[in-house]
Amino acid sequence: MRKSSANLIRTSLLLLALGILLTSKTLLSLSIIPLIFLAIPFGVRLRVLSAECDEQTFVGDTFAVTISVEARGFGVVRVRHTLPEHFELFEGSNVLEDFVVGRKVMRISYRATATRRGVYRLDKLEYEVESPLLTFVKRGEVEIDVGVEVKHRVPKIKKIGTIRGKAKSPIPDIDIARIGVPGTDFREIREYMPGDALKFVNWKASARRGKLMVNQYEVEGKKAVWIFVDANPYMLHGTTVRNYLEAAIEVANAMAYYYASRSHKVGLYVVGERRTIYPDVGGRQFRRISRALLEIEGGVEAIDEAIEACKKFILLYKPLVILITRVERSRPEKLLRLYRIVPVQVITLKGLETGFSGTVLSAVRRSYVYRLRACGSCVELDVNRPVSSLFIV
Repeated sequence: MRKSSANLIRTSLLLLALGILLTSKTLLSLSIIPLIFLAIPFGVRLRVLSAECDEQTFVGDTFAVTISVEARGFGVVRVRHTLPEHFELFEGSNVLEDFVVGRKVMRISYRATATRRGVYRLDKLEYEVESPLLTFVKRGEVEIDVGVEVKHRVPKIKKIGTIRGKAKSPIPDIDIARIGVPGTDFREIREYMPGDALKFVNWKASARRGKLMVNQYEVEGKKAVWIFVDANPYMLHGTTVRNYLEAAIEVANAMAYYYASRSHKVGLYVVGERRTIYPDVGGRQFRRISRALLEIEGGVEAIDEAIEACKKFILLYKPLVILITRVERSRPEKLLRLYRIVPVQVITLKGLETGFSGTVLSAVRRSYVYRLRACGSCVELDVNRPVSSLFIV
């Protein structure tokens, strides 16, 4: 009930009381008039006729939304399409107000800008219906089936620069794959691992040993690449739009595209969420990785625990391991031992620290960078600069 409705009721009761006290038929008759206004019927039923939205866009780009709603009834209708906090209106309006008598088709049309990556459901259409005299109001929601994926735009990279270090082949362009297309040359019989094709199972050896054994052949192709993205809470330092985690996701997306487009097997591990995408080739694999990067929310997991969890597969694939993190906070000690087994490239992010604490963290970061560079490859990336600055383009 609105304030105006309460005032009408008070007015009616006052006239009624005065009519009774003064025995005035006129006042008694007048007390009915406010109630007549309250009794005027109203109500509007809403039905979504269509809802269209660009399904994909990039951070900083605009996308279009068009919603058609049918309203039947009598009253004032306000409709609002709810947008997430990281979206900004660019053109048009996501709010519509109109007076409905009978049937009317209303249309919301606007363009918005997404300032943060992610998968968003835009399925809430809020409405508010008021009586013609603004005496009563009714609120509710209608669900619609629209959503949008907001991705980082992949920079056009021609070449990734090599960094001096002691690890063998920090860039895998010229290396032969440990896991790839099997050739015809027999190599060994080993225990079955997830991902092995059943056609390579050696049933005789499996019967002798009591467990599945497979034939392994020499493979052809390029070296695998395994990207570790640190999604621990300290990666959220910065704003909700620009922080270390968003920068790490942007770098991982660019590197996954670079290697996948060059026929490398690319895998992904999200540190904190314990999410693993095993190395594979092709555009479908890149889209799978890109989707996983979009859905990152974060979690808690030590870098050393992540490396230990993937150690068996790292020994199998012998990939180039790329870790995107803040070394002053993650302190990946096991990487120093991992350098002896496989080539490792660490990308440590910087640029958002301020004040005295920022100075201390920068000093800690530099000390870790020196230690990592003594073993292999370590690159510092200022998140205030374009991701392409990490590469030779």
